[in-house]
Amino acid sequence: MENKVILGYWAIRGLAQPLRFFLEYIELPYEDKRYTDPQEWFGKDDQSFNNPFTNLPYLKDGDHTVFESDAIYYYLAHKANKPELLGKDAKQQTMVATIRGVIADLKASFLTWTYGNKETAEAKKEDMLKEAEEYFRAFNITLERSTWLTGDTVTYVDFVLWEYVDEFLVLAPEVITSKPKLVEFHNRISEFPQIKKYLESPNYIKRPFNSPPYAVFF
Repeated sequence: MENKVILGYWAIRGLAQPLRFFLEYIELPYEDKRYTDPQEWFGKDDQSFNNPFTNLPYLKDGDHTVFESDAIYYYLAHKANKPELLGKDAKQQTMVATIRGVIADLKASFLTWTYGNKETAEAKKEDMLKEAEEYFRAFNITLERSTWLTGDTVTYVDFVLWEYVDEFLVLAPEVITSKPKLVEFHNRISEFPQIKKYLESPNYIKRPFNSPPYAVFF
């Protein structure tokens, strides 16, 4: 275990799923630490790091711990000696930052729909799907112009978007299936040998996407 990094997160897909994909893609050995009991994290492990930015997900590499998802992607890309996964030059890195910001907007809209009570979620559903349609339409147009979201090479944001495409294929499939380039994109990542192997393994979390006690759709 001492040679493995540790990825810590709840026992759901959530923010950690694209990180798990990224770790599988770069073929870096890791321990997938999944918290099922809130008490194991709150007041125990969260206090052990002695860091004001302690949060989930985290990545522990020996004595060094990284918090915040984007920081973890940066750390892993450099640790694997694959900085091109952050963008191979200034132009692509700028596009990575752009796509990451748009995905964050999609995520914010998605979470206001999925978390709360069922009546509120049903009331928000139509508006949320309209918003999602616009975001995914823009991603589809981008993928009509290039193989990946930021150009001709894959970057970490491709794995982040894959997760939302996959979730919508379950929760609102018509939003995705009407966009052929997004479907091709989803299939292309799923067919990476290391990703395909992970998807077929017992380590892959199919559900829940979100936290069952708090989410309407999980």
